[in-house]
Amino acid sequence: MPLHHYIEQYFQNNPQARQLGVPVENPPIDKRPKVLNIEELEVDLKTHKIHIRIYTPEEKPPYPLYIYFHGGEYMQGNLETDDVSCRLISSLSGVKVIAVDYRLASTQPAPAAFHDCYNVTKWVVEHAKQLDGDLKKIMIGGASGGGNLATVVVLKSIVTGDFRLAKQVLHYPAIDLHDDKIKGSEYQSRMLYNARYGLDIAKGHDSLKHEDPDSLLFLSPIHADTTLLAQMPQTLIFTAEYDPLCDEGEIYAEKLKEAGVDVKLVRFDGDIHGFMQRFPGSPDYMRGYDITSEFLIG
Repeated sequence: MPLHHYIEQYFQNNPQARQLGVPVENPPIDKRPKVLNIEELEVDLKTHKIHIRIYTPEEKPPYPLYIYFHGGEYMQGNLETDDVSCRLISSLSGVKVIAVDYRLASTQPAPAAFHDCYNVTKWVVEHAKQLDGDLKKIMIGGASGGGNLATVVVLKSIVTGDFRLAKQVLHYPAIDLHDDKIKGSEYQSRMLYNARYGLDIAKGHDSLKHEDPDSLLFLSPIHADTTLLAQMPQTLIFTAEYDPLCDEGEIYAEKLKEAGVDVKLVRFDGDIHGFMQRFPGSPDYMRGYDITSEFLIG
């Protein structure tokens, strides 16, 4: 399918965004989707504190809990860039969303982000009752680099046995950080689309890559042992046709299916990386949130 006309037109008017990325422009607070309450908290991890933002829906407790990681350096992500995303998911699904402001590589090199995400997830599980959450319905997800962090947190939890999560949601995730090639990569989408439509994967990969021997197993989940992948929870994966990360996301979905995991893969034809944050009002924008919400509560 051709690239959506409005996306092509955007890049014609903003050619620098092809490599630098499409900035997220949120509407004023009073124009954003409504939820019952938004609370800011600090999670004390002993060596440092991590800021989280909790979105409570109109529904009555106990709530399913959805831990969400923004896109990080892949998308110049932070709590604010994904605020509308979290509001929409919470309001549409009735799920309490917990957005995590993990440390970026610009302030603390990898694997700090991974450790932050894992430890905050563990904290949420341990404090589910205080959060008015349903311990049997704790889910995890993220977009872009946050999708990588979400699925490797699940992978580590399988290895350690620290906790179990009910579902994972991966929106256009980065899955293979060991392969940093563009030309010559086994993923053809990298060669076709890298730095053409708002994502140069080099910076994003560099922000998550590390040489920590204790965490290397959790860097590229696509290379994980089948016996580990078989223990993954029910999974939703989104890919976008013109995203350099498209192929690895779809191959990861197939590997999970082959391992026996219940996987729903949705490719958004004509779209690019980050379309659910960068192009509100587009035809697939609300479709993505509707599918996500139905998956979380289904």
